Amino acid sequence: MQNVSQEKYRQLQAAPIGKLLLQYSIPAIINMAVVSLYNLTDSIFIGNGVGALAISGLAVTFPIINGIIAFNTLVGIGGTTLTSISLGRKQYEKATEVLHNVVILGFIISLLTGWIIYLNLDTVLRFFGASESTLPFAKEYIEILLRANPITFLFLSLNNLLRGNGFPKKSLESTLLTIGLNLILTPILIFVLNLGIKGASIATVISQVIGLVWVVRLFCLKSDKVHFQRKYFKLKLRLATEIMKLGMPPFILNLCTASITIALINRIGFYGGDFAVGAYGIVSRIYMLFSMVIIGLCIGMQPIMGFNFGAGLMDRVIKTLNTGLTIAIVFMLSIFLISEIATTLIIRLFSDDISLNEMAIVGLRICAWTFPVMAVQTTLTNFFQSIGEPKTSIILSLIRQIGFLIPLIFILPELFNLGLNGIWLSIPLADFIACIVTVFIYLRFRHQVKYNAVTNTI
Repeated sequence: MQNVSQEKYRQLQAAPIGKLLLQYSIPAIINMAVVSLYNLTDSIFIGNGVGALAISGLAVTFPIINGIIAFNTLVGIGGTTLTSISLGRKQYEKATEVLHNVVILGFIISLLTGWIIYLNLDTVLRFFGASESTLPFAKEYIEILLRANPITFLFLSLNNLLRGNGFPKKSLESTLLTIGLNLILTPILIFVLNLGIKGASIATVISQVIGLVWVVRLFCLKSDKVHFQRKYFKLKLRLATEIMKLGMPPFILNLCTASITIALINRIGFYGGDFAVGAYGIVSRIYMLFSMVIIGLCIGMQPIMGFNFGAGLMDRVIKTLNTGLTIAIVFMLSIFLISEIATTLIIRLFSDDISLNEMAIVGLRICAWTFPVMAVQTTLTNFFQSIGEPKTSIILSLIRQIGFLIPLIFILPELFNLGLNGIWLSIPLADFIACIVTVFIYLRFRHQVKYNAVTNTI
């Protein structure tokens, strides 16, 4: 496999950008889309098999899940970025050390975060917006996932590292295995064994255990340059700091997403009650499906940009970005049109409850306007992360969440007595403003790069 690895690295530096994007992004897009599609169908199973209030209870757990994902990206995405850059610089031993430190960090962080939340679960869920009606559903769903947090954490982190090491197809295979098992087990546990919402979380844990075994097996292959070796299982503070520094932008973004979700659920519950929270749960699942396609595209772009940046080939980095940005915009414009035309049909998949569906239809039609601008901001933010510019990426991550969305969800509902519609409107408006700022910062960066190139030539 060593010759295969060398060929992978040569292609990253010399193969046509379009071919590389297809090779890396399509598996990553399928990966993320399949994961999101599972989350979507999971909500459909719960809505039709347990009830409308169960969807609301599921929505209340989103901040916890986003928080777990945040800590996972701190380690997993940070390690993946550092791996890509290290391989581009032919620092194979460092890439191997990154692998082992990701495992150690992941286990420690996942154990601490999972049990801290678990021991305070009722208080946490109430703070996140659970009512007396939705608390039992939320608690029943999330407590099993919290117990198995290290399994989820390590599976996601190692799966990301497969992509960073130049094996996107293997990463896709492990994801398809996990999701396929999940989709089979979930309806069986919910409808056949009558385990209710708990069945969905049990299915997730069983599937991820098998997925983790699959990924660990791949990293045990001694023929690859980067594989598990006993002597490297030592936590190095310097390397751990470097990993978390590069993982800080997506960590902050996901942590802010968790905070925003808490604020949204509480404000939506205040203006519309439990069914409005359920409507948000449906809309957010749909939003996640399409946004994860763009994130999958960005994940596929990341090793290409990271490797070429490490190799000093900035022209290839910019070309990769421009190609990916075009694909993202065209795709999200198409999704926007579909969401506006087929809104009712999409929402009816989740529930037959009239009150819930009416709120979700309005929410989706308003939030769909965010799709095209979200594509631009996500892609450009990922660009700065991929080239090892965490400070810029952190700023861009914070702009939408903290700078614009939080103020808007408190201002717009009171403005002109918009109420619940004001909260829905705040989402696309915040994205639009943040997109403008992101494009401005990127254009300044491009100008500086051109200026430096001319100066160095002179």
